[in-house]
Amino acid sequence: MKDEVINLKDIDSIIPVGQKIMVYIKNGNFQGTYSSYIYDIDKYIHILIPTNENGLKAVMRKKDEIDISFVAKNGDRLGFQSIVVGSTKEGSNIIYQIQKPKTIKKTELRNNFRVQVLIDAEFYYFKDGKIKKGTGTIIDISAGGARLSCEEELTVRDKISLKFALGEYLENIDAEVVRIALTGEDNIRHYGLRFINVSKDKEDKIIKFCISKQLETLRKMRGI
Repeated sequence: MKDEVINLKDIDSIIPVGQKIMVYIKNGNFQGTYSSYIYDIDKYIHILIPTNENGLKAVMRKKDEIDISFVAKNGDRLGFQSIVVGSTKEGSNIIYQIQKPKTIKKTELRNNFRVQVLIDAEFYYFKDGKIKKGTGTIIDISAGGARLSCEEELTVRDKISLKFALGEYLENIDAEVVRIALTGEDNIRHYGLRFINVSKDKEDKIIKFCISKQLETLRKMRGI
């Protein structure tokens, strides 16, 4: 089913000031999903600095690409793509200006939607002719992959085998490192992982977990 496109005439009637939004940052050290609010609307849409559930504030740069999603008053889940055009500081608040969308899409919950988590993980990898064991934290996950925070030094295209719990333990989840981001913290790295050859049963469990987290987020947003 394709997303329904909503043409905009009066954006304020669809995205009012004070509207809670979810911001997905597509790349960079702060890649992931954060929450924010609509601060003002004029030539641009002004939003408060995005923050995750652990209080981490996401620093965005000019021309960063982002996805915005929110739940309208009628319960529809709406979303659009945008680009950061600048930022200002008002008191202790950092306000970002983003481009207004020409269209907004009404979307369904997606199986590949990435959700933020903090899940302890073990993994095995092959290095220097030996099989080694590492530990870390999965900080976001979707049916297609995850972001792993750990101290081990991996390289792009390295293969690892993960073990982590989503209510029950999932073992032998094979993944490939597709990108690396330094965090600024000593010895801590973030690795973008792509799941490979995951069984249908395990994939279904990951999808159900992600959808459950999405619904939990939506319920919180509707309660604002």
